[in-house]
Amino acid sequence: MAGRGTNGRHGLRGHAGRTAALALLVHKECTQLLELYRNSESLPSSPVDEGYLVSIPPLVPQLSDAEKISLLHAALKECLRLLEDVITREDAEFSDDDEEDSEYKRKRKTVRDRLGHLLTSTEQLLVNGPKFEAKVKEELDGQADSGSFGLKMWIVRVLQDLVHWTGQTSDILRSLPAEMEKAPKTMSRRTRRGAGKIRK
Repeated sequence: MAGRGTNGRHGLRGHAGRTAALALLVHKECTQLLELYRNSESLPSSPVDEGYLVSIPPLVPQLSDAEKISLLHAALKECLRLLEDVITREDAEFSDDDEEDSEYKRKRKTVRDRLGHLLTSTEQLLVNGPKFEAKVKEELDGQADSGSFGLKMWIVRVLQDLVHWTGQTSDILRSLPAEMEKAPKTMSRRTRRGAGKIRK
């Protein structure tokens, strides 16, 4: 695994800074979205403490940079799928023409679009990297089908996942440059060409 870690640092060098900035922006917007939703539905500000819907293996130090980013990419992919499910269910259950242009719905669309951009950006960091899949708790549909209040609580949990996993992605990406400074500066021509492709 040590060899993959070194190659991962070189491959992540060019594109990680912009992706880290995007991840931080998306994290802030997800936090705002959760707050807007709670306010719009008059829900308590305390978190729903039932664990995260999306799960990945622990991001232990032994993992290479590429493996950490790949795991987080998998988590973000499931988060986007859940958010799209939220939008479909929410619009069907609580559709209101007077709220179509509400601040919450505008922010929801922004988060969905930017999360899609973040997925593309993290995927570009992993052109030749390892691939992982995240897991989603099976009881999700049961909670979503337990009436309007159950659906609202499930939406809160999805939004909490968005805040958590975008925050994790932001933290990991922002930690990469410091690690890269410690990595060997020399790269083979083949590696340098590969890094150049990622920067585009």
